[in-house]
Amino acid sequence: MHFILEPAAEEFLVYDVKEKPRDVITVAKWLDKNTLDIVTPSLIAPHPNTYTYSKRLAESLVAEEVENIPVSIIRPSIVIPAVEEPLPGWVDSLNGPVGLIVGAGKGVIRSMHCKGENRGQFIPVDYAVNTGIVVAYLIGTGQVKSKEMPVYNLTQDVLLQLTYREILNLGRTISHEYPFEMQIWYPDGDMRSSKLVHNIYSIFFHWLPAILIDFIMILCGQKTFMIRIQKKIYNGLELLDFFSTREWYFKSEKFLALNEYLTEEDKKVFQMSDFLKFPLEEYLTTALLGTRQYCLKEDLSSLPRCRQKQKM
Repeated sequence: MHFILEPAAEEFLVYDVKEKPRDVITVAKWLDKNTLDIVTPSLIAPHPNTYTYSKRLAESLVAEEVENIPVSIIRPSIVIPAVEEPLPGWVDSLNGPVGLIVGAGKGVIRSMHCKGENRGQFIPVDYAVNTGIVVAYLIGTGQVKSKEMPVYNLTQDVLLQLTYREILNLGRTISHEYPFEMQIWYPDGDMRSSKLVHNIYSIFFHWLPAILIDFIMILCGQKTFMIRIQKKIYNGLELLDFFSTREWYFKSEKFLALNEYLTEEDKKVFQMSDFLKFPLEEYLTTALLGTRQYCLKEDLSSLPRCRQKQKM
């Protein structure tokens, strides 16, 4: 199944919405929580969750003001650790692929429902921030003018095409070389394109080990934690299903063309689309070590000890 997220016939387009954003806001204020929970599935369809639905409403709301104030929309794809700023590999959240890296690296994620041949769409966090600054400047100073809403899709896919399978294989090699602290199991696992097969693997490699570990913790008089962690992992993977099992295509030529407005000095300061600056393996290594240091607060001095534990 393939999705084109920006129609080819028009450069400046905002997705249509069935409802007016202000009407939805009014209804959400008026209805009580139980009633709102009941009507939400039919209201947001075909969106998989309120997160994507609310982003679409927000875009429509901003587009209504295009004739009144200078506005634009930038759509970052999957945000990943920084290339250079504020520090190489910097990240401060376990959302998205970073959480998967940590879960797999610590041995608690052994299976994911995903089609490995599908291409991934990514943007480093510093590239996304720099693009936001550049677009705000260009729109605010009137260098980019349009009667329609300027929309920029931020992704690496035009310059650097990567499948989920390629990223997994390379990430597995790097995580073995630079292991995390507190590994529950040897880091491994794989993607399964079949939901049924994934569920079977989840029972044997996610839920049963979690139950066993918590049972041992109870016998030792300690606080249980594994089932709680697996519930969070299960809910997170369920949210990703809609995106990880579909192929997504973004038109990002307008984003890449932003460099034409910058001087050579500006390009050095506001790097946005130099996805080939570092080899992929070098970037992923930096990203994993950045996650280890800045997100998990695990000092790099513990690497030798973690490698010994992983071998055992």
